[in-house]
Amino acid sequence: MAEEARISRGGLYRNAVSLLGALIATGSILLIVFAIALEYSAKRPSPYLGVFTYMLFPAFFGIGIVVFLYGMRRESLRRRKVGSEEALPYPRLDLNDPVHRKRFSYVVLGGTFLAILMTFVTYNAFLYSESVPFCGTLCHTVMKPEYSAYLASPHARVACVDCHVGHGASWFVKAKISGLRQVFAVAFNTYPTPIPTPIENLRPARETCEECHWPAKFFGTQLMQNPHFRYNEANTAEQISLGVKTGGGDSALGGTAGIHWHMIIKNRVSYVATDKQKQVIPYFEVRDEKGKLEAVYTSLDYKESTEELAKMEKDTMDCMDCHNRPTHIYYPPDTAVDRAMTTGLISRTLPWAKKVVVDALVREYPSTAKAHEGLKSEIEGFYRQKYPAVFQSRKADVDKAVDTAIGIYGRSVFPDMKVNWKTYPSNIGHRNWPGCFRCHDGRHVSKTGKVLSMDCTECHTMPKRGPLMPLGAVSPESQMPWHPVALTGKHALILCSKCHSAGFRPPTDCAECHKFDTSAPMMRMPCTDCHRKPGNVKPLAACAECHDTVYGLHKKGAHPDSACADCHKPHSWAVTGRERCLECHSDMKEHNAPDACAECHDFRKKGGKGK
Repeated sequence: MAEEARISRGGLYRNAVSLLGALIATGSILLIVFAIALEYSAKRPSPYLGVFTYMLFPAFFGIGIVVFLYGMRRESLRRRKVGSEEALPYPRLDLNDPVHRKRFSYVVLGGTFLAILMTFVTYNAFLYSESVPFCGTLCHTVMKPEYSAYLASPHARVACVDCHVGHGASWFVKAKISGLRQVFAVAFNTYPTPIPTPIENLRPARETCEECHWPAKFFGTQLMQNPHFRYNEANTAEQISLGVKTGGGDSALGGTAGIHWHMIIKNRVSYVATDKQKQVIPYFEVRDEKGKLEAVYTSLDYKESTEELAKMEKDTMDCMDCHNRPTHIYYPPDTAVDRAMTTGLISRTLPWAKKVVVDALVREYPSTAKAHEGLKSEIEGFYRQKYPAVFQSRKADVDKAVDTAIGIYGRSVFPDMKVNWKTYPSNIGHRNWPGCFRCHDGRHVSKTGKVLSMDCTECHTMPKRGPLMPLGAVSPESQMPWHPVALTGKHALILCSKCHSAGFRPPTDCAECHKFDTSAPMMRMPCTDCHRKPGNVKPLAACAECHDTVYGLHKKGAHPDSACADCHKPHSWAVTGRERCLECHSDMKEHNAPDACAECHDFRKKGGKGK
């Protein structure tokens, strides 16, 4: 009798809800086992598989346990309510009964199908979580700039997770915490614009870059040939050729020096940057392979205590300090147009094509739609007004130039995210950003007084300018200067990025760079007529060399002892209005205001009085 009571009473788990919870928990355990087996059978560790193995499936297991316990609680309350300890009866299964047999077949077939479906869905969810579209398009607006640049990059076939998510528990936790924060930022629209570059969270280059590239394998010199088109009517095609010294200082490769000398092979370079983008480096030190300190350099431009810099936490230089944007590359407008003209996307024979397209691209537009309208309007408008015959006969080439300009803009400028060519510095080279010149600027000095060299030939041969040649062909010896403007005097000390700043068209003459008023009569003269030494303000030619026989330099007027520049502002020269005169004659502020002084006073005559 007691045995019958014990059996009829049954456990609290004997209810449909608890059975459902047990089914969920059991299915989760099977999925965890499946995921672990998949992880061990994979050719290489997968960072995102752990999301399912150690987070998602265990979460389902926890839900199953909660449902199981909730069912027991619910069953306990039911028994108290009815005043009976008797358990609900199990469903009866009699395979001799056609109805039972039919239901049993449905359950088995449905369960098998569901298990196969869950396995298929789980595996493909894992594959999707590791895919490039998952990283690049799930948060469309936020990731569009980086995703668009990635698709046009040299690493477009390398999955995002291969570089951004490391192997092992620590990197897994970092990635998940960062990802959770980003999900909340997108969900609540609190993400910054533009997205800051996560320099402090990047994986070490030895875990990413050096899986395919490693600095010790580079040696010797590699030929670089960069196509370039002039900003003139003929779009004169040229080619800049130079040899880049890619050696790394490894004795096994001959010990040749080169740009990879900085890497952790035989030397260790550590530095302190004072900004998050690592564009200002006032301090760095060099150690040998045994860790012995060889030299310490500090910038002459740093005005604070250098002793404090030495105590700060330092970064060790690796690939990412120079190749900081190996995948998410935003080519400056002039570089992108040069590439397009080299490949024929923009016709080289369209008059002024280089200048017109670059000028249209560097303008700021409020939205992508407005940019497309503006690019089309400016490029088409130029040819319609200046070259109507060309516009009519070569409409297809003009349209192709417009489409190419829109494509260049679409890969690099995203007004919604406030991203353009000027947003993210690129440290490879030094043409559009300081790059190498963050240290090699001639301003970093060691304690012994040694100035860190900024000599071009430290890293590459002197550039050679010549005609555009087929890929790999070496141009004959050219007598052309490598730079279209002679870099002499102070111009020889100006960093390249000052003129070739990313997102701007480089100036084509002195007035464009120095912001002179080109309407002044003397601006039609060559700069060297006054500036005796190209690239230097002084020495200057004496004004009397040209003007003495014409105006007598006012020696008979009221200002015989004044210097020309006291009244005549350089590069504009014509004295207009009253402001220049009032700098000395402040007591005449109300005298005949607001008329210009020269309307009454002819300063070329004796006494300087009226006409």
